[in-house]
Amino acid sequence: MQSKIRALASDTLVYGVSTVLGRFLTFLLTPLYTNYLSKEEIGDVTALYAMIAFVNIVYSLGMEPAFMRFWERSDDAQNRRVYAVAVATVVAIGCVVTGLTVLAAAPIAASPLLQLGTEGAWFVALASLIPLLDAIVLIPFARLRMQQRPRTFAVLRLVSIVMTVALNVLFVVMLHWRMEGVILAGILGSATTLLFFVPHYRGVLGTLRREWSTCTALLREMLRFGLPTVPSNFSSIMVQVADRPIMMLLMGSAAVGVYQTNFRLAIPMMMFVTVFEYAWKPFYLNHRDDPDAPTLFARVLTIFTAVCGVIFLVTSLAMPHIVALPFVGGRFVNEAYWSGLSIVPIVLFAYYFNGVFINMAAGFHITKRTSWFPIATGVAAVISVVATLVFVPMFGMEGAAWAKVASYLASAGILYVVQRRIYPIAYDLRRVAATVLATAVIYAGVMVIPVDHALRIPAELLALPIYLGTLALTGVVGTSMMQTLIKLVRR
Repeated sequence: MQSKIRALASDTLVYGVSTVLGRFLTFLLTPLYTNYLSKEEIGDVTALYAMIAFVNIVYSLGMEPAFMRFWERSDDAQNRRVYAVAVATVVAIGCVVTGLTVLAAAPIAASPLLQLGTEGAWFVALASLIPLLDAIVLIPFARLRMQQRPRTFAVLRLVSIVMTVALNVLFVVMLHWRMEGVILAGILGSATTLLFFVPHYRGVLGTLRREWSTCTALLREMLRFGLPTVPSNFSSIMVQVADRPIMMLLMGSAAVGVYQTNFRLAIPMMMFVTVFEYAWKPFYLNHRDDPDAPTLFARVLTIFTAVCGVIFLVTSLAMPHIVALPFVGGRFVNEAYWSGLSIVPIVLFAYYFNGVFINMAAGFHITKRTSWFPIATGVAAVISVVATLVFVPMFGMEGAAWAKVASYLASAGILYVVQRRIYPIAYDLRRVAATVLATAVIYAGVMVIPVDHALRIPAELLALPIYLGTLALTGVVGTSMMQTLIKLVRR
């Protein structure tokens, strides 16, 4: 038993580290783009990739979770059929959707959600290859996970990301291909992993020919399982990227470019939430039968909030100085984008509530009541769209960021209310609220000091020590909390 748990922890670490490293490498493209692309070009690329995120759901059609569900560890014949059916379905759908996209590239480019004009048809047609290539390797990547080969999975993902970043430097910085270079780098980066998987496609057609009737019946079963997951996936994508096309519609590509650039500057909180999620699920599943499990899980939320307070203060106060640092082509972030720095604290706040949602998910997994997740994400998606449409005309890009806060807060709130009935956890809301309040007061205290005042820098430097001292003096974080934190980190 212990060896299996250690294996799970090891796999989790590999997936977590590779994901965080990959996202950090991708983040480095943000300052690069601000120095070599215009606001409008960054906005156009952002809108295209938002469309790609939605299209990816159609390409997979729920085949990835269906493939993983129908995989049998000790039945090679069954796995061969499941793999063949999943690959053939995804590739067929991908080719059809990409073909239709290419044919309709002109009207898609001229639509209000992209606003590329008819001359942008080439970009749409070119960009349609990215989700196709991603779809072709979707099931092979899923098979690596089911075969418990996390290192191969992680290396291939990182190779693709490194190739994409390197090609962006070549195409955008050195060859000055601008927006076209960004898209080509994305295509070739995705194609890199496809080369590795070419041998994996051998036998797919043969399996379909030899066992056509069995595979046809299997396809129907897999679709019955996979299709119901599509609405939930669609809702999740809506929460993540729906604000970009809406902002394109309401404010134009230049505003989207500034918004996207500054949104990504909240990466420290996003990376912490990602790492926490990888560690959290095996932690609570391993401890679900402990007599003090609910108390333990409640402490974790308090610790999580305290750590998020540290990240919030450091990131929000240091970011105006970080963007001014030297970088390839000029500043770390070009001065033309600094007007959007005001959304960084708001986005950090939104990511915190996303982390609260992940905390709340424990009780639903333990009790196998995961059917509430699509409801929570569906409500969050509706709130995200409606709030963005309402707030953006009133508050500009800050309105879009607050809409993100509202959507994540709603999804976490739904889980909290329902969890009290199915798996009661006595969260110490007093300490959580005190931590959030301390963070907000300290941040506001620093921000009221003018930027050019002599006390501004000392106040920024003292913010974190004051915050930690406040938590210690008020008893928010004590010895027992630190022991829980150490236990979680070890997991």
